[in-house]
Amino acid sequence: MDLGANASQQGRGLILQICACLWAMIALAGPVYGEDAPRESIPNQLPSAQALTFASLEGVKIKIKIVTEMLVQRDGFQGPVTQDSDWSIAIGPEGKIDWSYQPTSHSRVGDRVGQKITTTATLDTSWYTPNGEANWQFTDGMLVFVRSYKNAGAYRMNIALKQDGQNLSCSAASTFARERGKEKITMNSAIDGAPLTIFSWKTISSTCDVTR
Repeated sequence: MDLGANASQQGRGLILQICACLWAMIALAGPVYGEDAPRESIPNQLPSAQALTFASLEGVKIKIKIVTEMLVQRDGFQGPVTQDSDWSIAIGPEGKIDWSYQPTSHSRVGDRVGQKITTTATLDTSWYTPNGEANWQFTDGMLVFVRSYKNAGAYRMNIALKQDGQNLSCSAASTFARERGKEKITMNSAIDGAPLTIFSWKTISSTCDVTR
């Protein structure tokens, strides 16, 4: 996809609409925490944290696992569910991001593994999902994934990348969000696509591993 000036301006315009119109209206959950994990040496051409750019991350691969406890309702049942979210992200040239996502839920009915989603996106370019609009952004060493939900609410994942000498490390944090004044988020389940309502959520753990 062309990343020329016009496409870039249009993409950023869509992002500003999501961030300004959605996140300004929502009440975020409490803070979530990731783990810094020093890794093997990274080639010298990778700049310091102060100069970290998206282009300098070409070839970098990131693996993330986030575990979230939620109070949900579906099919007339309301109760707790723990969801593991496994992400695999590869940064390519010209703003390309190859990524995959696979959820696993643990509840009273047992463990259920959702379909693995694998696709390619372009930085600062929005696309539509069955739940709503989504995009990837990058600012000051922070790679951000944002997805809105048509039935009110959103999901955001922040990936903080840090350069320390030749070592590159990352930490990941995520949160759901609901419109201010709303008590729940309604979406299609990431496990089987069925309608799902989330009333509350809390991140239990978050790990991030980065390699080149």
